[in-house]
Parts: sequence; structure tokens; C-alpha cells
Amino acid sequence: MHAFRTRDITLRVPSKDKLLRFSFCSARHLLAETIRRHDLLRSTRAHVGFLQLLGTQITFANLLASALEGEERVEARFTAEEATILTEALALGECRCYLRPEYNAQLAECGLPTFPLRVNRILYRQEKPFSSVVHADLAELLQPPCGVASNSAAAATGANEASDAPFSLYLPGTERRVPLEAWKSFFSYNSSLHAYNYLRRSDGSVPAVWLQSRVDAARLMDHGFLNADGTAAAAAWQRGEACSDEDEEKKAQDIRRALLHAIPFSFGVVVTPLAAGVAVDQRVNQLNRVVMESAALLSASPGGGATVTSALQPLLDRCAEKHTACQHILSLVSGDHDGAYQAAVAARQYNDDPAQVAAVVDPIRRALGVQDFVVPLAAAEAARTGLDFFCRCSKQNVLESLVSAPPRALESLKGSGNTVHCSFCGRRYKLAGAEWQELEMARSASTPPQRSQSLTE
Repeated sequence: MHAFRTRDITLRVPSKDKLLRFSFCSARHLLAETIRRHDLLRSTRAHVGFLQLLGTQITFANLLASALEGEERVEARFTAEEATILTEALALGECRCYLRPEYNAQLAECGLPTFPLRVNRILYRQEKPFSSVVHADLAELLQPPCGVASNSAAAATGANEASDAPFSLYLPGTERRVPLEAWKSFFSYNSSLHAYNYLRRSDGSVPAVWLQSRVDAARLMDHGFLNADGTAAAAAWQRGEACSDEDEEKKAQDIRRALLHAIPFSFGVVVTPLAAGVAVDQRVNQLNRVVMESAALLSASPGGGATVTSALQPLLDRCAEKHTACQHILSLVSGDHDGAYQAAVAARQYNDDPAQVAAVVDPIRRALGVQDFVVPLAAAEAARTGLDFFCRCSKQNVLESLVSAPPRALESLKGSGNTVHCSFCGRRYKLAGAEWQELEMARSASTPPQRSQSLTE
């Protein structure tokens, strides 16, 4: 029952007046499975900040996919300081993710913008994907908008003329409340700012966005995945080459459970106005700015100059304790505690007494200054989709990809025990002697190998 109540989902809930759409995603299991399949504690040198960024990026891709249908899908490619994250999410709930060794310093050396986010939407009845690339600029995001700065700064802030909602996230006194280093850390290791930038520039919407993941280093250490110095303990996680399939699966399950214990939440929420008018756009924009500032404050290091603590911290602690992120986060952004409870019930997630949730959420909403922003939710119309890490790779597909691979790649495979793995999901395929012969014949003829009885998954 616990696994059922904490399953990864996307949930879309309209407001009762149909002027707003609330989209929620929980991607905790997807993050744990991506870390496990690709051995990311070792390959990232146990970089907890980057793993939390990974969680928010997986969440954002699934939030985008939740607006599509069936096998329509989103491909998101985001380059960060340490690596490039590639995520593919289908509307029906399938998701897979992997990393590439491409990072911002390489782009900067070539004179290219850093932190590029590319999104492809592959849709029914469209020959080509809808593609867009954006690059967020932290200085632009924090620049005082028109009315605070000079009129000449209006264009630079990217204000949306149709809604008059400023692009900038600036709030008076923000530089005093949130240290610049906290904003920089939030920008580098959380996708919220990049998601907001994408939705404003590419989709033309005026959303409120918050994505948050937590990876607990202390719990990873308790489970033997980290050494005392914070480095990855490889022995706890390496695959045993001599293990039986049954033993291998048991170890995978143990690792999965331990990772889930170390990842108390990984969620995201987007509030989208639906041709709601200037007044609603401005109120959602204000909600976005205060939540984004408080979320950035979570990244402030102890003694880093912050004069206040984040109002969101008690909420996150409650979500981690009770596994009620769906209900608590919808309560926060809508102010409709009963509607959020009903939505969580419809999502089949853990839920709590609305009065107890209100006791946690209402003081936070007052601290953020959004206590008057209350939007009744049409919880009866909530649309839920379960999410799973899923890859449609096969040995045949892998063999076909090797037909055009460079010779050195094949030599490397032979040196690794004739084993090849899928980049997206990490699944390993052992190639038999007959399959190597067929592959070499296909390379000589430059035609894909034909499926044979030996090509089994």
C-alpha cells in the first residue's frame, strides 16, 4: 500500500472557473531509478546538488508531457555545470533519462551561451517535432522590472505586453533577504528558474513554477553508499558480473529501496493561466515571484549572509515526514485546502486532514503575502497518470545501431566481455559469438542484421 500511495504521478486539476490549470508531478521513484541504473553516485562523485538538479529536470519533462496525449512525448536536453541531462517523457507515463559528458565550460570555451534548455515536442499528425531552445540569464531574471527601474530597462526585463506581467522575478529588498550566492546555487542546481524561463519565452504563458528535490547525504551514508568523506562507496553498488539474474534483481531492489529512503521527495508544480486576463496573470506572477524567492533561499548556505530562513522549510519537512507533497503543495499554491485534499484522494496519494494541512500552509501563505490568492479547485475533474521508468530498447535495436559504429567502439565492446548497454536505461545485452558474426557481416554489407532466434532480450 505504501508503494501505491507514493507512486510517481502527474496530476492536472483545473480551477472551478476554468481560468487556471494546476499541474503537479511527483518523480521520486524516477530519480532513484535513474541514479541506480546509471550508477550516478559513482559517476557524479556523489554530487548531491547535481542529483537534486537531475530530479527537478526529470520532474519538469514529465510536467510538460502531461499536457500531451497518448504516445506524444517530450524530449528535454539541459546542459549544466557537470553534464548534460537528456530526458524523454511520454504523456502515457513512460520516462527514461541519462547523462552525456557535455557541460557548460565546453560551451563557454566556444563562445556559446551556457545552461541551454532544448525541448522537442513530438506530436500526432506532425511530421517534425516542435522544437525550441532557450538560455536563462540569472542577471536578467533578477533585474528590477519596469516601474522599479528606469523605463529603458523595460525591454531588457522581457515584460509580456499582453499581460503586463513582468518577466523579472525581482521583489523589493530581495537582494537583502536572499544572498546572491543562494540565487546562483538555485540557478545551477534546481530547474525552476530554467523551467520558468522556458514557459515564458517558448509557450508565452505567465506561470507560477516550483520544482524541488531532496537527496539526503546522511541517509546515503547510513545505507553504505557514501564513505565518511562523502565520496561514493563503490562496493555497495557495483554490479556483480558473476551474479545470477535472481541475485542481480535482488540487489537492484535493495539499492532501489535504499535510494528511495534517501530521497524523501522530488516534485514540481506549475500554475498556468488559461486566457484568464491581465488581473489573474498578475496575481499568478506575484505568486511565482514570492515562491521562487523563498525556494532560492533554501539554497543559502549556513552563515552565507541570509537574514531570514525560507518560509517553505516547514512545508518541505512535513512533506518528507508524511509523504503528502501532492496535497500540501496544491494547498500552498491554490489556498483551497478541501480541494487539495480531494485532488490528493483522486490521485491516490497519501493525504491528511485539511485542517491540519491548513495549520501548516496558512502561516506560510501569510509570510509570502499570498493569503488572499484563493482558487477553488475542480478536484472531480482531476486527471491522473502513473509514471514509470521505461525504455523500449531491444537487442535488435542495439545491434542495428552498432552497424555504423566506428571500429574502435566495437573493439572496446569486445574488451568488455562482449557486453553493450543502452544509453537511456543502462540495460546490458550480452552478444553471443553468432551475433558478432552476423554483426560483422552486416557491417561489411552496410545493412542492418536480420532478426534471428538468438536475438532475445
